[in-house]
Amino acid sequence: MRAQAWFAAALGATLAVGCAAKVANVPDHGDAAPMGPTDASTTTEAGSPAVVTIDTGTEHQTMDGFGASDAFSGKALSAAQVSAFFDPTNGIGLSLLRIGIDASGATLGAGAYADAMAAHAFGVRVWAAPWSPPGADKSNGSEIDGGTLDQSAYASWASALAGFATTFQQTTGFPLYALSAQNEPDFTAPYPSCLYSPSQMAAFVKVLGPQLASLTPPVLLLAPEPDVWDELWGDNGYGTALLGDSAASAAIGIMATHDYGHMNDAVPTRPPPPAGLGQPLWETEVSDETAADVDIGHGIEVAIWIYAAVTTGGASAWHYWQLVNGNMTDGEGLLASTGDLTNPPKRLYTVGNFSKFVRPGYVRVDTNGGVPPDVWIVSFQNPADGTLAVVAINAGMTDVPLAATVGATPSPAEVTPWLTSATDNLAAQAPIALSAGTFQATLAAQTVTTFVGTP
Repeated sequence: MRAQAWFAAALGATLAVGCAAKVANVPDHGDAAPMGPTDASTTTEAGSPAVVTIDTGTEHQTMDGFGASDAFSGKALSAAQVSAFFDPTNGIGLSLLRIGIDASGATLGAGAYADAMAAHAFGVRVWAAPWSPPGADKSNGSEIDGGTLDQSAYASWASALAGFATTFQQTTGFPLYALSAQNEPDFTAPYPSCLYSPSQMAAFVKVLGPQLASLTPPVLLLAPEPDVWDELWGDNGYGTALLGDSAASAAIGIMATHDYGHMNDAVPTRPPPPAGLGQPLWETEVSDETAADVDIGHGIEVAIWIYAAVTTGGASAWHYWQLVNGNMTDGEGLLASTGDLTNPPKRLYTVGNFSKFVRPGYVRVDTNGGVPPDVWIVSFQNPADGTLAVVAINAGMTDVPLAATVGATPSPAEVTPWLTSATDNLAAQAPIALSAGTFQATLAAQTVTTFVGTP
């Protein structure tokens, strides 16, 4: 968490902090350069047809899923909320749940165990992240306001985190999937937080990794979860330091980052991972923290964040910050603080345009061609049965004709569009037949559409 408002139990008060300014409008990439060679984002003149080829013969990362967090939850999710979040038939089918760990090694949120068990019933993988070690073990003597973990306490804190994984399994009846070394080790916050330099993070994961690996079953170590994607790679990046230390790299099962700092980008890209990265890369937190936008414009904005994370960023998993916003009226949750499902924010459904159809195990495949400004298209395929899920985002104010050729044999006979718009919430539309492996459709203005078809 970068700069959110919390129920901070240790402080006995709500801590509200500011963060990056919200994008006023959905970004317009105009005549910008292509986003990369593998996804439909090159531009044609406005009003021109979008003509793309879905090249299933060129594969990229295998997807691990989509999720959000219940850390700092005041209560467990209701049955209706559980269904809305995790049910792939009646809800948006999130497949990952992030829970929090407090300084005592207990859950950070009243609903964590109940939520984990309810989500697990839908096949969701649950993982956890700590916000701060005990204050007595830190340089500033406090759980809040950053401070670093004393090296002499690395072993005891690693044991506490491994103990959390054991308690989790004993309580829920199933194992924790992964455990993070630290939430945002690069960000000093007036709520529970802890700082690690890249070299300190490398040293700590070499202590924590073996303890998690010795559990039955082993729990994957996830790191480093910096606040900003730019802190991951580059000469001074956390990820660079971790990969540069062979023992630290071997201890890490999942590389991870948050995505604050790129929300205002005119061109939706993220720093790419190094060639040959051996671990999957997860985006594990982002939200809009300065406004309570619930309209389709903000929903499209969130969809573009996902597009950028999985294409140029190479992420195999993507998480929004909270499932239900804590106690604020901003956009930090997929649902507002009331948890109301009567008229939820559109971002719930535009995330669902990905999470409901791009299931764990799907593979991102090339989507080549030219599209008009304000249109982004990314495609995925299920290797098991050839099902395609093509997500098309039209952030513009005009309708766009689309012609998409599926380079797969056999190709689907038809695709079903699932539409999110100002008036539609993941609504199935009439199927569209393919002719000679091509389907034609119209991307209505200000919409996110997922075309789904099985050969």
